[in-house]
Amino acid sequence: MVDETIVVLALPAVVLLIWAVIAALVDNVVFPGPLEAIRGLILDLGREAYRESILTTVRLLLLSWIISVVAGALIGFGLGLSAFWSRVFAAPMFACYCVPLVTLYPVFILFLGIGEQVRVVFAIAHALPPMALLVMGATAGIDRNLLRLADALTLPWHTKLTKIIIPALIPTLASGARIALGLTMIGLILAGMVSAASGLGHELVSNIANARVARITGQIMFIVILAVVPGLFLRWLERRVSRYR
Repeated sequence: MVDETIVVLALPAVVLLIWAVIAALVDNVVFPGPLEAIRGLILDLGREAYRESILTTVRLLLLSWIISVVAGALIGFGLGLSAFWSRVFAAPMFACYCVPLVTLYPVFILFLGIGEQVRVVFAIAHALPPMALLVMGATAGIDRNLLRLADALTLPWHTKLTKIIIPALIPTLASGARIALGLTMIGLILAGMVSAASGLGHELVSNIANARVARITGQIMFIVILAVVPGLFLRWLERRVSRYR
């Protein structure tokens, strides 16, 4: 635990140091350093439209992530209870997820139009299949001897669910939630870059179109922080529930 904490704390410092050294060797106009990126981010944060874009992205991220985790867990659990349906759906789900979803984004727009709903659905499409596959595999891998013992003891369904199934799935649910957060963020930013009037994806495209290099770098840094900090918390939660189990 101590070693991992040291790495988590030291890695950003090392990245910033390497970044600053490279920026010092290259033209700052082309490759701004950390200080220039922070100044560009401060300029963006001074705009009300940018602050509204942050709130929009966070709101849609939470909505997409919660739907992905809950729906993915329920679908995976339902499929994992049956060996037959697990075999039927596992291969198509893996195959569909191998297709780059960004190439299908025009289809999403065709059916859902341009708005927040298409971004939410596109983000869910990135995170729900992996979540369902993880939970499906974990459900199928539950020790059947425990379930047979519960049947022999004629335990009611809710007791089997709370005493055997859910405790066995908790580590997978925690891992899936952490993975789903990153995938949801990717889908949301990509959708915002293609078609959005607000959000961090839209702001990033706007900065790129106007060649604001420092602001681009600062915004990328902000997006990374926005994704990494909750991810580290979920990683800590994952370790806690695994130890509890």
